[in-house]
This record gives sequence, structure tokens and C-alpha cells, in this order.
Amino acid sequence: MAKAVQTQMNEFRKLDNDRIVLDGLVWDKNPDKAIEVKDVDNGFKVHSIRLDGQYYYPVGYDKRKNK
Repeated sequence: MAKAVQTQMNEFRKLDNDRIVLDGLVWDKNPDKAIEVKDVDNGFKVHSIRLDGQYYYPVGYDKRKNK
């Protein structure tokens, strides 16, 4: 079952060469690590994003506290 999550918009961080954080989700280049995430605004499942020619897949939620 997909987990609906409200996120902080317009947040982007690069964690390492394979992982980024975008709007409260951690994204990875490895599709085998992907989790199921549902967009709260329209109900669609989030599958992947493309950044600089690379596909990233949702693998977790950013646990970092806002400062």
C-alpha cells in the first residue's frame, strides 16, 4: 500500500553521487530500492524523476528536522 506524505516543497539536497533529497523524499539511482509513494494532491503513484539525464527512484523519506 502506498503511503501518502505531505512534504516541504522546493527543497533539494545532494546526499552523495547516487542519492538526492527532493521535497521530503530520498531518491536513488537504483530502481531495485524503490518504494511505493502516492502523491497526496492527485492520488497518483510517484514512480521516478529525471535529473541531468539520470533517473532517480523514491527510496525513503527525509528524516532530517527542519532548521
